[in-house]
Amino acid sequence: MKVPDNVRLFTINEFSKICGMSRSTLIRMEECGYLTPHTTDPNSGYRYYDVVNVTEVAQYTALQTLGLSRGEIADCFTQKCNIKELINEQRGRISRMQRILEEFEIRFDKKENYSFSYIDLPETVCYCKESGTSTAEESEMVFYHIAEECILAGFHISPEPLFGTSSDDFKNGIIPSSPSVVIKNYIPVEPSDIKNPNLIHLPATRVFSLLAYGDYSILGNICIKFWNEVEIRKIRPTGPARFMGLIAPFAGRNISPTDFCYRMVVPIGEE
Repeated sequence: MKVPDNVRLFTINEFSKICGMSRSTLIRMEECGYLTPHTTDPNSGYRYYDVVNVTEVAQYTALQTLGLSRGEIADCFTQKCNIKELINEQRGRISRMQRILEEFEIRFDKKENYSFSYIDLPETVCYCKESGTSTAEESEMVFYHIAEECILAGFHISPEPLFGTSSDDFKNGIIPSSPSVVIKNYIPVEPSDIKNPNLIHLPATRVFSLLAYGDYSILGNICIKFWNEVEIRKIRPTGPARFMGLIAPFAGRNISPTDFCYRMVVPIGEE
């Protein structure tokens, strides 16, 4: 094998140490079409790599931070996938991670707090049922039994937070101000082929959000602050407000009542 004098080639063992990857990983990257050695000896089959291969592996490592699989990364570079669709999927995943980090931050500050922001909510399939409740504690049991019913119906509960809507948009507080107020309870589920009259498909949407931390005593204050801010910002809702229980009794048995975390949102379309 003739190697140009001005090119420094590395054996697979050397290349493995340079990149911090095992030989088997490098070979799998080659098999899926992402990595091609600079030269392969036709007689021995030995692989030799150069600096370009090093940068290719660095790009691969960077794309791994997005959560892409080896095959997805290879498909990106060989144009075997819809790049725009893949980018949108990753943007959605990153948006969800940002939401979760924000929720963890406000929860572990361990103090009553309110935070306004604009966020994107993904398309969601929900198991939905109406109910009539008069206290926050009753609402806990309603969600518990609906989630149980949902599981028994064969659905897998999604990581997205459960939430409720009210026919008065919670403008009179979380608890219905009169029997005529209709409360709907939503349990997000993973998409499936199961047919059920209680399933509702909600499109992806941008929302105005109030993230809050504290016990049940702040629920009324959340509604007041939220709608006051909506009015101040002259926001025009495009759908009903949602009240989400992020960290609450149904999220774990050992959660203190002072450690609850809520998010109230209203869709605003593309504004």
